[in-house]
Amino acid sequence: MDRHAIVIGAGLAGSSAAERLAARGWRISLVERAAAPGAGASGNLAGVLRPLPSLDDNRLARLTRAAFEYALAHLQALTAAGLPLRWGQTGVLHLARDERHAASQQRVVAEQAPAAGYLRWVARETASELAGWPVAGGGWWFAGGGWVDPASLCRANLARHGAAVMPHYGLAVERVEYAAGCWRCFASSGEIIAAAPILVLANAGDARRFAATSHLPLRTARGQVSHLPAAAGSAPGVVVCRLGYVTPAIDGLRCAGATFAVDDDEAGLRGADHADNLARLEFILPGYSRHIDAAELGGRVGFRPLSPDRLPMIGAVADAAAFAAGSAAATLADLRRVPGLFLVNGFGARGIVWSALAGELLACLIERRTPPLAADLVAAVDPGRFLLRRQRQHRHSGVGQRQGGGGPLACGNG
Repeated sequence: MDRHAIVIGAGLAGSSAAERLAARGWRISLVERAAAPGAGASGNLAGVLRPLPSLDDNRLARLTRAAFEYALAHLQALTAAGLPLRWGQTGVLHLARDERHAASQQRVVAEQAPAAGYLRWVARETASELAGWPVAGGGWWFAGGGWVDPASLCRANLARHGAAVMPHYGLAVERVEYAAGCWRCFASSGEIIAAAPILVLANAGDARRFAATSHLPLRTARGQVSHLPAAAGSAPGVVVCRLGYVTPAIDGLRCAGATFAVDDDEAGLRGADHADNLARLEFILPGYSRHIDAAELGGRVGFRPLSPDRLPMIGAVADAAAFAAGSAAATLADLRRVPGLFLVNGFGARGIVWSALAGELLACLIERRTPPLAADLVAAVDPGRFLLRRQRQHRHSGVGQRQGGGGPLACGNG
């Protein structure tokens, strides 16, 4: 097979997939409708890098722990290579919501005995010292966590193996076609943008526009972040979370948020959402928002793709048309797949922690190499899981045929 792939989307998902494939010697045709990488949900000033432990150490906790460790190594490698990455390993303080939550947090630490450098419980006094502000209680302290400028991570990913990545910015893919072992992407003008044997959809909720992926239960969640004026060195100097988050000062601004409204497509900033973010900030750092006027705040709105089970979608796309025609499957291995079509999507609010490992997993699946995760976690993020669930629920729905048309283009071009 020609080691050439098209990646649609240059956010955290697409840039990570491109970087991991390029590291293995693949040529990448990167197609992005915006004028630069990281312009969509990956365009916030900063996001939080931390794991998500649970008392039962469930799949989400295990996946996020593995992704957190992989992300740290990846960020450190990009930094060591001198690439344009902006991040701060300040630590993340995750305060307990209430006494019951505090007890659960303490049980996690007591029963799982994590390394102190990874996770430890801190009481209220220590938590206040870490935050540089009086807080209501104790919580988890992730010394290795911090904040990341996601757009800078996208740029660094694409620059790492720059000669292998051919970007096509400012071009929206109108339709895709598969024929004779080759995927072709078309602009609205009918022009062929790129062609390759492998197509990776990393274009958030827009992936559902294509017939082969229209069955996926991808939804979007509107997230508004508020930007607070902040002096360098002012508290907090770490990321603090408690049903919301607040970052250290970054270029004179501090991020606080964020709202999470599913199927809400309002692109403009809303005063009510700034007020909600300030209420979260007050819950995190009591008294901090007292002199902040919501009407004077700037911010940013992003639309995050998510799945019903809040796990990402990473892997080969199942053939929903064959499924609808009566092709039964008892396991993921039995599902018929669309040739050469892969997905890396559905990160929700966890793109920073998941994206690097997602790119590595995707590259391993494309090359049919041993994945970097346990088999049950690979299955948990397989996009085909939704068709299997539909079958188990005895609900069958068809999708249209894959889109066609357009003239030929050798798969080696684009």
